[in-house]
Amino acid sequence: MNKKPFSVLISVGLILFLAFTLIVTRINAGDIHLLEDVTPTVVPPDILTEIAPTPQFLLQEDTNPLFNPAIQSSPPAIDLQKMYPIFPERPISESIIEIKLDGVLMGNGMLRPIEPPVILHGEEVGKYELSDLAWEEWTFDSFITIWPGFLTASPSQGILWVQIIPHHKQYQDRIILQSPLQAGELSIGGAKREKLILNSEQGRTFYFDVPSLSFVDSLEEEVPIAPTSTSAETVISPQPEDAPDLPIDALDYQPINIPLDSSISKPDDYDWFHYYASEPGAITVSVISQTGNYGIRVVLVDSNQLGAIVEENSALRTDSKQVTISNAPSGDYLVRIWSLDGSYSERHRYTLLFEGPAPDKVIPILECVTENSDGTYTAHFGYENPNSFVVVLDSENYQNKFEPAPNFRIGQPEVFAPGRVSDWFSVLFDDSLTWELDGSIVTANRNSPKCP
Repeated sequence: MNKKPFSVLISVGLILFLAFTLIVTRINAGDIHLLEDVTPTVVPPDILTEIAPTPQFLLQEDTNPLFNPAIQSSPPAIDLQKMYPIFPERPISESIIEIKLDGVLMGNGMLRPIEPPVILHGEEVGKYELSDLAWEEWTFDSFITIWPGFLTASPSQGILWVQIIPHHKQYQDRIILQSPLQAGELSIGGAKREKLILNSEQGRTFYFDVPSLSFVDSLEEEVPIAPTSTSAETVISPQPEDAPDLPIDALDYQPINIPLDSSISKPDDYDWFHYYASEPGAITVSVISQTGNYGIRVVLVDSNQLGAIVEENSALRTDSKQVTISNAPSGDYLVRIWSLDGSYSERHRYTLLFEGPAPDKVIPILECVTENSDGTYTAHFGYENPNSFVVVLDSENYQNKFEPAPNFRIGQPEVFAPGRVSDWFSVLFDDSLTWELDGSIVTANRNSPKCP
């Protein structure tokens, strides 16, 4: 009788037993984690993530008369819509007032003294000369700092040193960009939202679009955002044509008390909107749709910078819906609109309205007018913000413009600090100049009070 197969079986069995013993030992030691202990890592660790199963009523045809598997699909088993962004720490009111007195609020950011970076080793030591006045912006995922300057070896070549530090990263590589023309050292003269106005030593003016990290021809030019040759962490994601599908992409503030139009373009389309309530009070969010059965979710980003659902309307009925938060605190709010039953319409849009306490109106003020030697005039403007908090009145969504064109002028504020701010900026004009701001107008002409 051949005993070889039997000995082989014994050997295989022994090997399997030893392997099993080793695996059990490593599991007990914590070296191996069973599947049930594995947590999905689909987002950075500083993002609040919740895993939610698919609601059963959306899976059962007999309990949902609107469900049609031929044209509708159920929501994903993992609800990534419960990820909420971590907002950066807001400056305290005292620092805002201090910045106001220094006169450095500019667009979506501020101009302030920041020690420029220094290269201590390598071939680039001493290659760049940078100003200690930098433009800085806090976004919802990054700190952005931009220093202007010039190349040491070629002083006629202006440069921008851009540093982007994500909140969940320690440090980000620098991005150095040269001005389109050699016109000398660059300096930052103003900003419109996220477009910088750059003055050169030789008197030329350049415009720089921060989201796309590119020089543009004017403040009005729209730049499609495309990946750059820099590392992946520095690439700024493009904004979708419709509302963002993820809350972390809802970067821009939407105006309160102004209806917005959008659409649900597919069964699993999620629309996210970002609002800021400047003071506590009642908040009402409503959605009007003629075709789709859409739900409303309102999320408050609290003082710990985490998102919490404060109100939701997910009733299965095809009509207008609304939610009301009675004593809502001030702060950041995220609103989600989505299809409850898989119905959608790209052509038939819905209307979203976020109603909240409106701040007191900011008042434009004409300080005085200076007559210049060439027959032109210079108007000096200030403003008064009667609120105890900063008010944002950007030139895109609010009444903040000049007539005649151009509607946006160098130095024109879009961020208004509390209190009376005197002689904030000046504008050159020929005959007459009108500043419309937050429902009020002020006009400068040759008969206006002269500056002392």
